[in-house]
Amino acid sequence: MIIAHLLKHGIDRRIAIALAVILAIAVLVPLSNLMLPESSPFHIPAYLVALFGKYLTYALLALALDLVWGFCGILSLGHGAFFALGGYA
Repeated sequence: MIIAHLLKHGIDRRIAIALAVILAIAVLVPLSNLMLPESSPFHIPAYLVALFGKYLTYALLALALDLVWGFCGILSLGHGAFFALGGYA
């Protein structure tokens, strides 16, 4: 349904398929990690999940700073407070 909506509004078919694949992977990987036993070679340990979370948080911080500071020329200290609060939690 989402793909049909995107195709209707002029998005390229390849981009729509890529978005559908990424969405499917984003849903299936965590679900399969919950269903697989810990002895399975496809099970992702908890420390790696935490490490990936930290990497994604730093990537979001870098992207936000690039967009706000790089393109707009605005240094927002609110972004720093937001990510500090997220890092503390």
